[in-house]
Amino acid sequence: MFVGTPLDSSSTSSVQADGPDPNSPDSESDGPSSSSPHHSLPCWAAQAQSDLAQPSWNTVRVLGVCTGMGPVLTCPWGICIDKDGNILVADWGEQHRIVLYPAQGVGWPIVRQGLSSPRGLTLLPDGQLAVSDSMHHCIKIYIGLKHIATLHI
Repeated sequence: MFVGTPLDSSSTSSVQADGPDPNSPDSESDGPSSSSPHHSLPCWAAQAQSDLAQPSWNTVRVLGVCTGMGPVLTCPWGICIDKDGNILVADWGEQHRIVLYPAQGVGWPIVRQGLSSPRGLTLLPDGQLAVSDSMHHCIKIYIGLKHIATLHI
């Protein structure tokens, strides 16, 4: 997200963007006008656009592809992270399970039964785990490793 004050409309960069110019006389058309296919962006918008084009993320850890790090994932669909940095993954592939990858060490499945296509999960404020079970059309809530409730939707 870009934070700052946009410059006035007289301060524009030479960066061009595709699309019609909303200030042009033919701005009601669905596509760019034949006389002016681009319009200038204010400097702050051009900077935000260039920031998006150059991500600065580096991979630090890859989970679920090597048995030496824990279970191999077949179709990871949902993810959440607890307060200690442990990563929980809803894997709805072949085994329909929830896998925990600790911040340090090897991962293991924490829910192996009773799910059919788990697609999302979250940790509730009191430490319970809520899992959306798409084929059973419900949300299942777990505490520790014990299933405590099913909410049908």
